[in-house]
Amino acid sequence: MIETRDIWFSYGDREVLKGLNFMARQSEVTVVMGKNGAGKTTLLLHLNGLLRPKKGEVRLNGVRVSYDKRALFELRKKVALVFQNPDDQIIAPTVWEEVAFGPANAGLNLENAKRALKLVGLEGYEERLCSQLSGGEKKRLSIADAIAMDPDFVVMDEPTAGLDQPGFDSIVELILMLRELGKGVVIATHDLELATKVGDRFYYLDAGRVVYEGESIDYRLAKRLGIRGFAGMIMIASTTDTSVEQIVNFNGDSEPEILEKTLKAVLKAYRGESVLLKTGEGFIEGIRRILEGLK
Repeated sequence: MIETRDIWFSYGDREVLKGLNFMARQSEVTVVMGKNGAGKTTLLLHLNGLLRPKKGEVRLNGVRVSYDKRALFELRKKVALVFQNPDDQIIAPTVWEEVAFGPANAGLNLENAKRALKLVGLEGYEERLCSQLSGGEKKRLSIADAIAMDPDFVVMDEPTAGLDQPGFDSIVELILMLRELGKGVVIATHDLELATKVGDRFYYLDAGRVVYEGESIDYRLAKRLGIRGFAGMIMIASTTDTSVEQIVNFNGDSEPEILEKTLKAVLKAYRGESVLLKTGEGFIEGIRRILEGLK
C-alpha cells in the first residue's frame, strides 16, 4: 500500500496540495481525476519521491518515506513513474538500451527488460531507434521502462493523452494486465472512458484537496470538475464528421419518435459505435441515466 497523510506542497507562494490524504493498494487500479491545476501530477510526483511534501508524509507499506539518496533509490525500484510525455522519459537511442537502462543500474536481471518488452507488445523492436517510434509505441516503451524494474506500483500521468483508438485500447489492456500481475496502478487522467474501463477506486481533486473518494464514479461531480466524456458513449462535436455511423436529429419529431430514436442510438453507443446526438445538455443527462441502467 502507498499512501499520503495530510501532505502540503507549494510551488513558491502557490499552494498546490492542501492537507491531501490518498491511498492505493496493490492489485488495484486507483484513478485520480480533476481539473488542470487540481494537483494530480504534483500528487503523483510525491509517490516516488520526485517531490517532498512541505508538511505531512508519504508511506509505503506502512513505512514513512525517507529522502536520503539510498532510500529514494529503493523507493523508485518499488514505485515506478510513467510521465505524460514519453519524450520526457526516454533517454537512450535504441529500444533495448532504453528498457535495459533501469534494471542494469539497479543490479536487476536483464530478463526483466525482455519480459517488459514482450508484455507491452514491443518484442522484436530492440534495435529500433526510439526517435522513430510512433506516439503510441513511445507510450508503451515508457511503460516497459517501469515494468522492467519489477515495481510494486506503476504510476501513470495521463497515459492515453493524444492516442488514437487502437493506442487507447492497447493502454487499457496493459493497465488491466498489470493489475492481474498484482501491481498497484495509479493513474491521473481527464478521460472518463479510461477511468470507467480500468478503475477500482476513484479520487477527485479540486484545488489541492480530495473532494470525492469511492469505488464508483460520481458523474455529476465529474462534470463539474471538467472531466471529459460519458461512459459508454462517444460524443462527436462536429456534424460534418463523416466517420459517425449514425447521426440522430430530433427536429420535428413527436415525443414517441424521439424516444425510439434515442433508445436505438443509446444501444448503438453502448455496443461501442460512434453516435452523434444533436440535442440539448439536459437530454444528454437523461441519456447518461439510461446508460447507467444498462450496466
